[in-house]
Amino acid sequence: MSDIYNNPVLRFQKRYAIPFIGTVCFGLPTLILVYCWGETWSNAWHITMLRYIINLNVTFLVNSAAHIWGQKPYDKKILPTQNIAVSIATGGEGFHNYHHVFPWDYRAAELGNNSLNLTTEFIDFFAWIGWAYDLKTVSNDMIKYRALRTGDGTNLWGLKDKNIETNLSKNK
Repeated sequence: MSDIYNNPVLRFQKRYAIPFIGTVCFGLPTLILVYCWGETWSNAWHITMLRYIINLNVTFLVNSAAHIWGQKPYDKKILPTQNIAVSIATGGEGFHNYHHVFPWDYRAAELGNNSLNLTTEFIDFFAWIGWAYDLKTVSNDMIKYRALRTGDGTNLWGLKDKNIETNLSKNK
């Protein structure tokens, strides 16, 4: 841990996290609404808090809805699911069945480079400029084999996949 404790960026973050987060998350959005759009202080503050509360709830949705409702194309015996609605609401974080079966895949979803998965797009941008590297992914063959072996027979979009069902019956 000495390298972590000696990293100047992380020391700066630890020292100034609370004032920085408070300023960026609450102060600036309130000020921007007041000074750029002429909103009242009360309305600006309440809109900022509403945005924050909605953001928190959508974030919490990932670990509730995506662990309850959805399909399990990669492993039907675990709780996490693929939930397209959660993926849309969170910018691609609803592919929990995939993420829990293949936790080392930086994409956190089979889709990878897809407009639905904004997190992957963000990481891919930093890989493109050279700031992210050695990104781990899962081969398509491994994904298909795992879906055949332990999946529930649905495809990426939650529809019954006839090819998977055919291959499942052959492998039994």
